[in-house]
Amino acid sequence: MAIDGKITRTDDDAITGWIASLTFDVDITLTKNPHKAKETHPDFEITTRTPRNRIIRIGSAWEQTSQAGNDYLSLSVMVNGQQVRVNALRGDEDPKGEYRLVPLAG
Repeated sequence: MAIDGKITRTDDDAITGWIASLTFDVDITLTKNPHKAKETHPDFEITTRTPRNRIIRIGSAWEQTSQAGNDYLSLSVMVNGQQVRVNALRGDEDPKGEYRLVPLAG
């Protein structure tokens, strides 16, 4: 599945962005998970707005560190009845706080 997207972490630690494919295109917000009780629980809840402007949770995200020592986010999002897994990576050329979404293979 072809997926594109971007998220931006602001100075006040808010994270907003978008994720899109040929069948969906939604704005997303990541907020700290208030129910995190274990290390394995998600660090963030991912929400979007419905056509009637209601906030609905569509996924979760975990803060990760690669073997090379680079920080990234691992996202799992449910859109159009499908679970979409992507990593939010920051390249050297990306502006501060900006991450591009890269789909996981498989």
